[in-house]
Amino acid sequence: MQHSNSQIAFFNDVISKGREQGLMRMRAFHDESMGSTFNVNGKLLRNFLSNNYLAFEMDERVRQAAIEGIQRFGLQTSISRHYLSFNHYNELEEKLEKIFGLPAIISSCTSLGNMAYIPMIVHANDAIIIDQFAHSTIKMAVNLAKVDGCHVETIKHNQMEVLEKRIKTLRENHQNIWYMADSVYSMHGDTAPFQELEVLLNTYENFNCYIDDAHGMSWIGENGKGHVLHSMNKHERLYVIAALNKGFGAMSAALIFPNKDIKNYVENANIAITTSAPTPHAGIFAASKIADIHLTSEIYEKQAQLNEMIVFFKKKAKALNLPIANFSHTPLFFLAAGGKSENLYLLSKHFIDAGFLISAATSPIVPISHSGFRISLSLYQTLKDIDNLLNTIAECIEHLEKKGLYNREEALKGFKLNTKEREKILALI
Repeated sequence: MQHSNSQIAFFNDVISKGREQGLMRMRAFHDESMGSTFNVNGKLLRNFLSNNYLAFEMDERVRQAAIEGIQRFGLQTSISRHYLSFNHYNELEEKLEKIFGLPAIISSCTSLGNMAYIPMIVHANDAIIIDQFAHSTIKMAVNLAKVDGCHVETIKHNQMEVLEKRIKTLRENHQNIWYMADSVYSMHGDTAPFQELEVLLNTYENFNCYIDDAHGMSWIGENGKGHVLHSMNKHERLYVIAALNKGFGAMSAALIFPNKDIKNYVENANIAITTSAPTPHAGIFAASKIADIHLTSEIYEKQAQLNEMIVFFKKKAKALNLPIANFSHTPLFFLAAGGKSENLYLLSKHFIDAGFLISAATSPIVPISHSGFRISLSLYQTLKDIDNLLNTIAECIEHLEKKGLYNREEALKGFKLNTKEREKILALI
């Protein structure tokens, strides 16, 4: 993507100002409480940044497993899996298949997984329809398929009526129609319309779904199998990729297939996975330990803890009338800051001064009208932490509104959330 000189100057100015004020690209130092807090310039800030929703990455059992992996096999073995693999890689894949109930293989990360998976299952005479907010690595992988002649187009976010119309039109001249989306959208925390997608899969025989479940893993579903497989029935035209960092808390990604034939095809023919550097042994051992926990009742205890936090956050945020862009039942929420970067800086400074670390987002990460803060809930926090954060947000917004520097309704306008839609969402809380 090319940008004009004015766009480049704008992007650089936004980030530079944030760095100058100590609000962006901060550096953390080691502290014994790391995970629940981060030591930034000598000040402990409560962690509302992490996407490791179940806090597995700091679990002592997981850390000891990672150490064992290094002690037994070294940091890594730089040999393509096409030539040589290790039993612990295969054992992890077997455990993942028990979790998902479907064939799976691992790739070193989700980005590589998308770029390895998509070009293998999409053909030159297919058509791909992408949700506008699908993760950038899906779009990068789709560009590889586009080079081979695949038709590609983008539709507005979660517009299923538009999707169905495009399926009806495109199926006349294309072998397969693909819809590519996220399960949980990484910025606003809303979800794909799973039920509608399942209806379309059962209605149109040449319609396929490819869904990135990066932010849906572990915190929901039987054995923590993720949001997609929890919300949709298994289907021969449903393809899923799941991150093994984030909610799962280790390294790598899992490519999940509708059947063994497709798994074998991708595993045997895909040089992007078989000839790339494998995941370090520490990551595989850690992921294997986490998979063991997923296959016990402990995973449901952790899910229940996080679910309590999500319910508490939604009720409290609603009671305070906070400008949250979406109230889906996920661990991600987005606080609208409005279309001015100055508001972002004012709010950021206030939150940091109050002892909270939250992800600030503005252009080029999101459109300037969507500037705001991604709030990530995790087991690193307590209900008291969440209560304190929401009270701090409410106090700050009220203070800025009295000065005429902020308007919560105006801030939400950029998200095009009309009154009826908002009332419908709030009624579910």
